[in-house]
Amino acid sequence: MQIEKRFSLIPKLQLIVFLILFGFLGFSFQSVHGDGLAQEMLPPSLIGNRNVTLSIGSSPFLIDNNHTGTQINLMLLDVGTQQPFPEVTLAVSAFKGDQAIFGHIFKSDGGNFILNFFSQTSRDISTEEKSGVLSSFTGQHSGNYIIKGPIFNSGGLYKFKIDVLTMGSYSNQVNKSYNAGISIPEYDKYTVHDNNFGSQQIQIIAYYDQIHDFRYDSQKKFMNFTMPFNWSEDNVGQISVVHQEIQIPRSFGDFMVTRYDAYVNNIKLPDKAITIDDYSSDTSRTIHLILYKENVRELQAQQYNLKQQMIFSLKPNNENPFPIIQFTSNAQFKVS
Repeated sequence: MQIEKRFSLIPKLQLIVFLILFGFLGFSFQSVHGDGLAQEMLPPSLIGNRNVTLSIGSSPFLIDNNHTGTQINLMLLDVGTQQPFPEVTLAVSAFKGDQAIFGHIFKSDGGNFILNFFSQTSRDISTEEKSGVLSSFTGQHSGNYIIKGPIFNSGGLYKFKIDVLTMGSYSNQVNKSYNAGISIPEYDKYTVHDNNFGSQQIQIIAYYDQIHDFRYDSQKKFMNFTMPFNWSEDNVGQISVVHQEIQIPRSFGDFMVTRYDAYVNNIKLPDKAITIDDYSSDTSRTIHLILYKENVRELQAQQYNLKQQMIFSLKPNNENPFPIIQFTSNAQFKVS
């Protein structure tokens, strides 16, 4: 079985509704939490007597449609006015799994932070502020930074700890921590060999965390793969969505059915957790496995001696062709 991996921050148009919220691996820090996604507004909280929220988002840099970097945008906002606080200082740390990959203190006179990350193979991380000619003499801070080094060089869930050190004025020292996550989708391609339909290439797009251990049983028509997952109550309470996308060639006849059976850790998922998209591609069918918080809680309640993982399984169901959930041709609505 051949395996190919790549990652991207570019969501497909028809998936935007699913990309609004992503699951978040639990932080051990005691503060405000956020889910892994491409953009989010964290819940309001008090800093002193001010009601404050933190906006965090990400977008890719593209050169000839190739991903060359990642931009992270941060703003500390006044909830009442929805305007950024001036003269903000943030200490930002990034983690992949249990490994710390980056940490730095940033300043912005206007309260808007633009952190431009460019992945490089060097071991060292460099940080440079993009400022005007006289900024170094006047002490101004644009909030626009370029960071180069071995950062965001793979897909998966990245966790951030963001400490607010000043706001409103650089002399106004505060102490508030936020936790957030950014998910970078990873594209995994697997070539399987079927007894009836020969060599077929399956693509899985993981929107929560990296997957591994993909297997296909040609006799039982079963495919499964594993994703790390923290089943602690703290983490499950923060989950919004766990989403996997499986693309199957239309030439794979045994899988061109109207219904599928899907499982997580050998527990059957409800039919509503499975969505079929036959309109995004002329050559393949896309199957979405979407677990919301209530689905994850049900899975948690049915398991004992939980391992820190989700094992996803998918097989065709030929028993009953109806009902079927599909996208309409413009990929905006579902019908059943």
